Amino acid sequence: KRVGAVWTLDRLAQRLGISKALGSSRDGQLALLQVIARTIDQGSRLSAVRLAKSHAVCEVLGIDKLDEDDLDENLAWLAQEQEAIEMQLYKARFPNAAPTLFLYDVTSSYLEGTCNALANWGYGRDGKKGKLQIVVGLLAGPDGLPVAVRVFEGNTNDTKTVSEQVRILAEHFGVKEVTLVGDRGMLKQPQIDSLPDGF
Repeated sequence: KRVGAVWTLDRLAQRLGISKALGSSRDGQLALLQVIARTIDQGSRLSAVRLAKSHAVCEVLGIDKLDEDDLDENLAWLAQEQEAIEMQLYKARFPNAAPTLFLYDVTSSYLEGTCNALANWGYGRDGKKGKLQIVVGLLAGPDGLPVAVRVFEGNTNDTKTVSEQVRILAEHFGVKEVTLVGDRGMLKQPQIDSLPDGF
């Protein structure tokens, strides 16, 4: 089995605090496996299982058994733990003081299937016509690296995603003063009026 890429990515995850944020439980290790598999080969969860068989992923991470159902269940765990994981990574990156500059943008991604609770018709940015989509909002720090990501229903207007990002900054990360940089037209008066008191 090939080990080099997996070993390197595992060490990098440790250095960046990703391993600590995910934790040492089986779910944490499965989540790290999904990160490593996605980095090596952008495929499905089934392809991640296949990759684990050709690379020494399970051996390096100490995972005893693995199938696609394990990774499906792991996604539910990740959804439940998302805010806690984001907080761990945020604290590791900004241990002394919160930044005051954040970057925000949205994109959309079309879906091949129709069985997705957030799938809807909307403004497609990828030029794929006739497909349901989801909207993804990415909040980044001043260095351009992500601090939080949220998925919205496919017909959500860009401006309607802003209040969720402000909530994350104010309530989750405890940011008191902020300059939020986004596309022109994304930050209009209704979004400014909806800011929390003292923000």
